Parts: sequence; structure tokens; C-alpha cells
Amino acid sequence: MTQSVAEPEANSPRSESHLRQLTPLLVWAVVFCDIGTSLYYVPGILYRNEQVRDLAPLYVATAFIGFLFLASKYVEICWRNPDGGGVVSIANQAFSPILGCFGGLLICVDYFLTSAISAVSGMNYLASMFPGVEHHVVAFSIATLLLLAIVNTIGIRESAMLSLFMAAAAFLVTLLLIGVVLVYARGDQWVAVRDNVAQVGSVKPWKFLVGFSGAWLAFSGLESISQLSPAMRLPIQKTAKHGMRYVIATMLLTSPILTLFAISFLSPDVKFHDYERLMSELGGAFGGAWVKYAVVITGSALLLFAANTAIIGCYHVFLSLAENGFMPSAIALRNRRFGTPQVAILVATFIPILVILFSQGDVEFLGDLYAFGLLGAFVLSSSGLDVLRWRSKARGWRFWVGVMTTVMVVTAWVVNLHEKPNATLFGCGLVGTGLLMAVGTRRKWFSDWLYSFGWVKARTPDRIHAYEEKVEAKEGVEILSLAQAQAITPLFPSSTLIAMRSASPGLVSEAIAREKGKGGSAIYALYVEERTGLFVRAASWEPQSEGVDALRNAVKAAESEGVTLIPVWTISHNAVEGIVRAAEVLGVSGVMIGVSQRSGIYHLLRGHVLAGLTKRLPAGVRLLLYG
Repeated sequence: MTQSVAEPEANSPRSESHLRQLTPLLVWAVVFCDIGTSLYYVPGILYRNEQVRDLAPLYVATAFIGFLFLASKYVEICWRNPDGGGVVSIANQAFSPILGCFGGLLICVDYFLTSAISAVSGMNYLASMFPGVEHHVVAFSIATLLLLAIVNTIGIRESAMLSLFMAAAAFLVTLLLIGVVLVYARGDQWVAVRDNVAQVGSVKPWKFLVGFSGAWLAFSGLESISQLSPAMRLPIQKTAKHGMRYVIATMLLTSPILTLFAISFLSPDVKFHDYERLMSELGGAFGGAWVKYAVVITGSALLLFAANTAIIGCYHVFLSLAENGFMPSAIALRNRRFGTPQVAILVATFIPILVILFSQGDVEFLGDLYAFGLLGAFVLSSSGLDVLRWRSKARGWRFWVGVMTTVMVVTAWVVNLHEKPNATLFGCGLVGTGLLMAVGTRRKWFSDWLYSFGWVKARTPDRIHAYEEKVEAKEGVEILSLAQAQAITPLFPSSTLIAMRSASPGLVSEAIAREKGKGGSAIYALYVEERTGLFVRAASWEPQSEGVDALRNAVKAAESEGVTLIPVWTISHNAVEGIVRAAEVLGVSGVMIGVSQRSGIYHLLRGHVLAGLTKRLPAGVRLLLYG
């Protein structure tokens, strides 16, 4: 490998070996349980496209080449991000937090459609065993997702060993299916395979691009490997590489071959009307009922397992976005009895249910919608890694192969956006809504609106007082509540209040100089914990370590200059409200905050503090900027 960047895993807080138990085989199992499900519905979806039809095997084979290049980039994404995060982490590092949020929203769209299409496809396969299910696919699919929501609310843990069992069973049955077809296919049927392959020369460029772009759906689930980094056995690079090799080998042995067999050997009537379950039809045609039932049992189980995995993955993305301030904290509220994030689970379940209702269980339409989030996440991951490689001066042949891969994925996404307007509208609507929520959450539009209601506004002071009392009573927290600080203002009068977000020695030094210039010997340093869900009993009151550390560092810096610094903590739905309240009760004449040169996007997201203080500080209190 000519382009090497040191693996950051050694310094990771999750690098303890007892937390990293996924061997390459288990990595393969978890990923195959996701990526392997596409085999059950993609050939039929491709065949239904008028510009694809019998050329579906060609497009799957060509997309497989692109998949090979992209897979190698996902291995690097794994070891570059030992704590996981996938597209969110890569986009955040390469571009900006808002693009990291955009990546998270794209992957959520991916998860929504994974849940929906997996549940519907699972029911369609069961319908080939139990005909009564066929007329109630939508109802059974919704019931399945509701059951999964209940199970996740009660609390389950995914088992890598269970994934291994299911992946192995499904893979062995697909090998059995291939073997049965090879044994029992007649000579005239093999002529159909030859004729299918012979069509390659007649494909026109745009038609090829449409088929190539649609065939990427056959490799949905590749992104799941980047979420496994925190659990991979060290060294991550080796584990991810070997696990990915197993994934590539199994996909090579199954997806292109079975797509070719299904499209070449099944009748046009079956391919068109039973496109949702071509694998079971292929098994029944060549191996009889037992092979068909084996495909149905393993396939439907794998599909429903994938639906559950998507729900779990989606609500974890929600929690991550909420933790980073891109979603309301209410989405992270936990069930009092089971301790699970019930709101996030419900959202991750009900959106796929709405999608199923809207599509009426049309697998072809669901596949079109699926491509938007899938290819969008691929584009951000691939291009983000290119940017990181360029910054680290890793610009050899691997870099340029990576750029070529990005061009392929971008081309596929753009073609899909053009060819599937409904999917584009759906995806843009969901992601646009998510981005609006992210900006609104960061700018405090929603929380300010919420706290304008009388019943919420009336409860807020009592809730803040309750949280501060808990901090006062907690041993080992060397900070004061705002109420405690107010009580000692006669003993430690000051004209200066510092509002802190993180350690800032320069800000502290500037405040000390100001206070000394006014003849004072004490200053107050405030950290406001922003929590939207103050009126919710389950909201956490514990001060974050970032705030505690910032205040402790400020105390040490002030001591060295002979000034008493009083560290103060309070909680609020809006940092501006907390700072204004503190300035009023502490009787200061100046509030100092740190600022820096930031992008326009940063000020869009975080500029509410500066703008809010300018408007809301009491008369006679000056806003002083440092930086």
C-alpha cells in the first residue's frame, strides 16, 4: 500500500479489546445479512424497468465492478473512523458538520426504505408458501414493523452469532439453488443464457447508464460495514479487509449468477407478474417444492432480520444527530421501564409504515425510492474519503482510482435523480425536512416556540431549580448552581461574566484584565447546559464533562493571576436565556463571549447566541467579544 495514513485506532476510547469481538467472519455475517437481501428483490425490480428487461444481468455485473472499488474505500473508512459513524463521520471530517448531518439524513432515508422494502419483500416470499398472505401483504408488512417496534422498545440486542447463523443458512441455500439450476437446466435453456449475453453489443449509451445506475441497488447494505468499526477485532484495517473479501466473494457467487439464471430461465409472465419473488420461483421451477420452501424460509427470515437491523440503525443515527444538536432532544427520550429510546424507535418505525401505505406495497416503487438515499450516501462517503486522502497527501494511484469510483457513483446518482422523479421528490422532501429540523434545532426556532406556551413557560423555572438543586447536592462537582452564585454576590462582587462553551485561556485572561482594570478581584464563569426537554421528567440533569472541564480550567487560569473565579452552571432550553438570566441575577455590567472566524453555515447554525444576546441583554450590560 503506497498511500499509508496512520491508523487512529490506538488512541480511540473504544479500543479496549474486550469490546472488539467481531472477527472477519462475523463482520461478513453482519454485512451479508444486509447486503445479501437485495438478491431477493433487485432482479425483479430491474426486469420491470422497460429500459432494462433481459439485460438486468449485464447491469448487475457492471455495477459489481464499481462495487469492488467502492468496497475498498469502505475498508479505509472503517479504520479511519474506529468509533464508527460511516458517512456521518467522513462527511463531517471532509466537509462540515452540516454535510455530516446531510449524510446522516441520507442514511436515514436508506434505513427507512430498507425497513419498508425488506418487510414487504419478506411477506411476498411468504405468500409463495401461504397464498392467503398475498392479498394482505401491506397489512402483514405493517404488522411486522409494529411488532419490531414493540420488541425494540422492550429492548433486544443484535447477536453477531445469530447473524452468522442466518447469513450462513441463506448463503448455503443460494448455493443449493445455483447447484440445482446447473444440474437440471436443459440445453435449450442454456441457449437462452447465451442469447442474453449476446445482447451486450446492442446496448446504447444512455440505456446502459440507466441500467447501470439502477443496478447499484443490488449492493445496498455495503455501508453497514462502516458502522461495525467499534466492535471489530484489532487491527481494524486487517479485520475490515478480510471481512470485506468474504463479502465480495459471496456476492460474486450469488448476485450476478442468480440474476442471470432468473432472467434467462423464467418465463416472461413469471418475471413480470411475480417479480417480487423471483428466487423462490426459480427454486420451484428447477428444484421443486422443497427447494422453493428453503428459499422462502431463509430469504424471508433474512429480509425481516434486515428490517429490524434498519430500525436499530436508524434510531441510533437519530440519537447521534440529537447528541450533536441537529435534532430535538425529545427524540432521545427513553422509556421509563425499559430504558430504550422509544420516541426514536417510533419515528424509525412509523415513517417506513407511511412509506408502505403510500406505495401500497409496490416493491418496484419502493426500489426507486431506495436508490435516492443509497446512492447519495455512497457519493458523500466516496467523495469525502477522496478529500481526506488529498489533505493527507496520499495522492498516488489509489487516490485516482478512488476519484474514478466517485465519478461512477455520482453518475449513477445523477442518472437516478433524472430517471426517477418520484424518488427524487420523495428523497428531497425527507432530507429537506430533516435539514430544516436541524437548522431550526440549532437556531432554537422550535424550542423558543415551544417555551412560549404558557404551561411550559410556567413549569420551566421550577424544573431549572430542581436540576440546580441536584447539582448542588452532588458530591465531587466543584461548581456552583446559579442560585448558589447569586447568594454569594455580596461577598464576591464582580462586573464581569464569562459565558463559556469550552476551555478558552485567552477569553479568561481578557476577562481578568478587564476586571482588574475596574479594581475588582472576582469574575464569574458560566456554562449553560442546553436541554430542550426541561419539562420532561426523564431529561438528564448531569453536567456534561465538556462544561465541567472548561470551568475547572478557567479556575486554574484565574488562580495563577491572583483572581477568584467562581464557576457557575445552569440549565436552559436556550443558551441565550441562561446567559441573560445569569447576567441579571449576578449584577454584572459586562458579558464576555468568545467568537472566531467561521463559515456562513456555522453562523447560520450557531449564530443565534451572538444575535440573541445583542437583543436580550439587560440595559446597562455590555456584550464584549473576544477573538
